[in-house]
Formats: sequence, structure tokens, C-alpha cells
Amino acid sequence: MTLLIGGVELGGTKCVLAVAKSPIDILYRAVIPTGNPQKTLQGIFDFFSGYELNRIGIGTFGPVILDSESKNYGLLISESKKGWKGINLFKEFSSNSKAKINIDTDVNAAAIGEYNYGAGRSCQALIYITIGTGIGGGVLVDGKSYTGNFHLEMGHIQVPNPDNFEGVCRIHGDCWEGLASGPSIEARWGVSPLELPESHQAWEKEAELLASGIVSIIANHSPDRVILGGGVMKQKHLFSMIRSKVGEMWNDYTPLASPSELIVEPGLGSDSGIIGALVLGIGGPAQI
Repeated sequence: MTLLIGGVELGGTKCVLAVAKSPIDILYRAVIPTGNPQKTLQGIFDFFSGYELNRIGIGTFGPVILDSESKNYGLLISESKKGWKGINLFKEFSSNSKAKINIDTDVNAAAIGEYNYGAGRSCQALIYITIGTGIGGGVLVDGKSYTGNFHLEMGHIQVPNPDNFEGVCRIHGDCWEGLASGPSIEARWGVSPLELPESHQAWEKEAELLASGIVSIIANHSPDRVILGGGVMKQKHLFSMIRSKVGEMWNDYTPLASPSELIVEPGLGSDSGIIGALVLGIGGPAQI
């Protein structure tokens, strides 16, 4: 009998689901909106109910407890997504499936996908940053997720805010996520990012904000590569603007890789997260 693995990329706006023979041999997939926990989880379980799964990998928004030895493994501990605080994903999935469950953050999962099959291959220190409904970042060291005492929350670092823009983060106001996420662009300019022309001054401001955060991350983690994903980064012209501004801000303080090699697009496109979740499903990688 062929053993099947399930993958779940649980994001703030949508949930991508897959059943696969291997991380790059996906047989079935679906996308459902991320609504309230009861409806969303039921939609996930309904999708998987027709398959005999051996393992399930989950990449989820956080903050979430990732210590597999903890009695609270899989517990969402903050109201980053309204209504989800207190939901224990490990317990929910374990009670609805006999499959072995492995959980990491959604951005770590995306980094894992890129490390194994995309733009992060051969990188000793890899950063994946997603800029969309929120901002999140994951760090891999030799292919393993770096979590530290908890797990990283890069979207909530502080960056310069000379305009004193209030920011949209419900927790911290004008943190990086509060200033540079998709909703913050709309709040600042009064129009969806999708409707802003490439020539609009919003993109110069966005590139500056993103570069400020990336420079802090470079200073702290000295990565081989920084992969930028998420809905905002579908504005391809941002890449060259960000590279230029990162170079200006870093000012040759230490040697960096060439801008086009240091700051790159996801090699897997929008599949980074679900492929990473499937990698988690087959039992890897470990965390450090």
C-alpha cells in the first residue's frame, strides 16, 4: 500500500491543503479560506477524510508552541488571528486522524520547502520572509529551523518610522508588520496594493521599510540568502528597489553576496509553504 502524507499551510487568509506521495509529488490539493476555527478545521478534516494518511505536516501562523515535549505542543497562544487563541492544533488533528503530526510555523515551512527544493538549496544560513497580510520570518541553519526559547517573530521588530505612521498591528502598532504589511499599505494610501501602479510613491516607501527590516536581519543572522515571498512581493519591481536600498543602508560595512544572489524570489513560487509542510510531514527537519 502506498503511504500518503498530508500537508497543511495554515495562513491568516487562506489554508492550502495537499495529499502527496512525496513533497514534490502532490496528488490532490485544495484551498479554503481561513475563517473561524471550527469551520476551518472541519474543512481541513473533510478534505483529508477520503485518504489514509501516514503523516501530516502543518505550517501554521503563530505564535504557536513548537516544543513537541510540551503538553501544550501545537497551542496557539496569541490573538494574532481573531478567534484562534487557545486552539491546540496538535490535539485537534490527533483527535481526527491516526497520522503522526509534525508542526512548525508557516514561514519556517516555506523556508524548509525552499531549502529542500527551491532557491535555498546549499544555503548554510537561510532566511525566508513573507510580506502579505502580515510579515513573518523563518531562519534555517543547516536546514533546521532555528527557534530559540520560543520561535522567531521577525514581523514585530522595530524599524524607523519618521512619518510617525500609527501602524496597523493590533499588538504593537507601528512594528515592521504594522508599517509594511499589505494592510498597512492600504491604510497608509487608502487603496489596495493591488490597485497601486508601479510608478506610485507607495512602492518607494515600501522598499525603504522592507530594506530597514532586512538590514537588521542581516546584522543579526548573516544569512547566505534572503528569500522574499508573500502577496506584496508579487510586485516584482520591489526586488531591485529593496536590493538597492539594502546596499545603501549596509554601506559596505561587511562583505555581502551580490544583491541578486542575496535577496531573491522563491524558487517554488507560491508552493514554498505547502511543499515545506509536506517535508515536515515526512519527519524533517528537526529544530534547533
